[in-house]
Amino acid sequence: MPVLLSCAHAAEPATAQSPQSGEAVHITRVELLSVPGNGYTAPPRDVQEAALPPKGWRNVNLPHTVGRELVPDEGSGTRTVTDWYRIDLSGRASVREPQLLYLPRWKTLGHIAVYGDGALLYQSHGSPIHNGYNHPLLLPLNPTAGAPPPKTVLIRVDRLRNSGSGFSTVWVGSEASLSWRYQIRQLLQVQLPFMGSAAFLAVGAFAFAVWLGRRRELLYLLFFAISAMAFLRTLHYYAGGSFIPISDDWFEWMTVSSLLWLIILIHLFLQRLHQQPSVWLTRISIGLVLACNITTLPQLSTKIVNLYLFTPLLNLAVLPMAVLIFTVNLRKSLRNQQSEGRLVAGWTVFALALTSCDGLLQNNLVSPESVYMSPYAIISLFFVFSYIMFQRYTDAFAEVGRLNRGLAQRLQAREAELEQSYQRLRVSENQHMLSAERRRLMQDMHDGLGSSLISAIRSVERGAMTEAEISRVLKGCMEDLRLVIDSMESVDADLLLLLATMRFRLAPRIESAGITLQWEVQPVPSLPWLDPDGALHILRIVQECVANVLRHTRATTICVSTATANDGVCVMVEDNGGGFDVEQAMRRGGRGLRNQQRRAQEIGGTVSWEAGAAGTRFVLWLPLERPAGVGKVLSAA
Repeated sequence: MPVLLSCAHAAEPATAQSPQSGEAVHITRVELLSVPGNGYTAPPRDVQEAALPPKGWRNVNLPHTVGRELVPDEGSGTRTVTDWYRIDLSGRASVREPQLLYLPRWKTLGHIAVYGDGALLYQSHGSPIHNGYNHPLLLPLNPTAGAPPPKTVLIRVDRLRNSGSGFSTVWVGSEASLSWRYQIRQLLQVQLPFMGSAAFLAVGAFAFAVWLGRRRELLYLLFFAISAMAFLRTLHYYAGGSFIPISDDWFEWMTVSSLLWLIILIHLFLQRLHQQPSVWLTRISIGLVLACNITTLPQLSTKIVNLYLFTPLLNLAVLPMAVLIFTVNLRKSLRNQQSEGRLVAGWTVFALALTSCDGLLQNNLVSPESVYMSPYAIISLFFVFSYIMFQRYTDAFAEVGRLNRGLAQRLQAREAELEQSYQRLRVSENQHMLSAERRRLMQDMHDGLGSSLISAIRSVERGAMTEAEISRVLKGCMEDLRLVIDSMESVDADLLLLLATMRFRLAPRIESAGITLQWEVQPVPSLPWLDPDGALHILRIVQECVANVLRHTRATTICVSTATANDGVCVMVEDNGGGFDVEQAMRRGGRGLRNQQRRAQEIGGTVSWEAGAAGTRFVLWLPLERPAGVGKVLSAA
C-alpha cells in the first residue's frame, strides 16, 4: 500500500520529516475505491480493510471530482456509489503530539464518515442532501492522551451515481498548524455568508418598518422583500450538518424559488429607480417564475425525480433570463442618466460573473476547494442597496428640511403681514376709541354744560339774572365739567369708588343748601361692565336725583345707600321732603325723569320712585352682567 503525503513534489520531504515536527502535512494523493450500490446505507461502526474489495483501488490526485449529469435519468435517485479514500499515515505513527485531520471541503449527495485504523472517528449528520458540505472539517485523530495517531485513515463518502462529488486535499498536523486554516475557511464559507445575509435581513426589516409609515414609498417594501429572498437563498450555504425542521424537498424548492424571485424583485426595484417599466419583460418573467415554482413543487417533482438533481440545470436555465433582465435595466439606466440604476446594473455584471463560477463549482467542473462566491454577491448587493436606501432616506430628510425652511419663511412672511395688519388695526381701533370718546364728551358737554352756559348767556343778555343766580349757574356748569372728567377716570368696575368720587363733588353743594348728607353705602359686588360711558350714566342719574331734591323739595336730609338685590346692585337716594306724584310728573313730560330712565336703559338698569308725605325714595338698579345688545354710547338727550 503506497504512502500518501503532501504535494507530489514535496512527498519525500514530508515522509522523512521528524515525528516531533509540528508542521502540517498536505496530502494530495490517495487511493480510491468506488463501490456501487442501490440506496444509502449507514456507515458501520468499525471497518476492516480486509473486508473491503481488494480489487479496484486506484491512485488519484487531490482535489478529486466526479462529474455530474445535468439531466438525470430514471434511476438517478436510487443508484448510489460509496467512495473509499485511503490515506497512509504510517510515517507519523511515532508522533505523540495530538494530530488533527483538516478537510477544507467535501461535496456530495450523501454522508461522509472518517475511520482511524478501522474505528469510526466522525460521521456527518442531517439529511444526505443538506449534510453540512460547505462546512470545513477539523477532527482529532488521536483524542486519547498519549495515544499515537492512526496508521491508516479511511474516509467513506456516499453519493448518488449521477450527482457527482468533490473531495479536497487533506491536511494532517497539530492544532496550532491547522486551526488557523480551519478558522479562515470557516469564516469565508460559513460565517461571512451568515453575517452578511443576517445584516441584510435586519436592514430590510427596518426598511419594512419605514414602509409601514410611508406606504407610497414602494422601494422600501421591495428592499425588504429582496433582503428576505437573499436570506433564504443563502441559507443552504451555512445551514446543514444537523437536522433541518423541513424536508429536503421543500428546503431545496425554497432555495431555488428564492433565487428566481430575487431576480424578479431586483428587476422591479430597478424599474422603480429609472421609472421606465418594461411591461412585457415583467409579465413574461413573472409567468416563467410562477410556472417553474408550480412544476417544481415537491408533490409534483418527486413523482418524476428529486428536485436537487435538477438544480444545476435550473440554475443554468435561469442565467439567460437574468442576463436579459439586467441588460434591459442597464440600458434604461444609462439612457436615463440615473446613477443608482447604473450602480445596481453594474452590480449585476459582477454578480453574474460570481454566479457563473459557482455554477462551475456546483457541477464539479472546478476544484472543490474553491469558495462559493454567490454569498459575496449577496453581501455586495446588501451594501449597494443599503447605500441606495440611505441616499433615499437622507434625501427624504433633506426634502423635509427644505420644506420646513420654506414653511418657516412663509410663516415668517405671514407673521410680518399679520403684525402689520395688527398695527393698522390697533391704530384704527385707537382712532375709533378716541373718536367715540370725543363724540361722547361733545354730546355730554352739549347736553349738560353747553345747554347751561347758553341759557345763562341769554339770561345775562336780557338782564334777567342776578349775580347770585349767575354764580349758581356757573357753579352748576363746573360740577357738570367735573362729572365729565370724573367719568374718564378708571374705576376698575368699583361702584363704591365711583360713588365716593361723586360724594366728594356734590357734598359741598348739598351742605351749602343746609341739607344733611347721610352716607350709608355698603360693600357690593363689582360690576365688570363698568366703563367711562357707564360711569357717566350713573353719575348723571344720581346727580339728576340730587338736583331734583335740591330744586323741588324742602328736604333737610338726603341719605345715599347701596344694597344687593335680584342679581344686581341697588343705589338708593332718599329724602324727607314733600313727595310728588310720579305718574303725573311723567305725564307732564318731565324731562329729568325721562333722562334718568333713558340713561338707566343704556346700561341695562332700571330706575324707580316711591313718593309719599314722608319723602321720596329713588332706586337705581344695576345688573352684575350687562345684557347683550345694550348700547354703550351716550345718545342725544
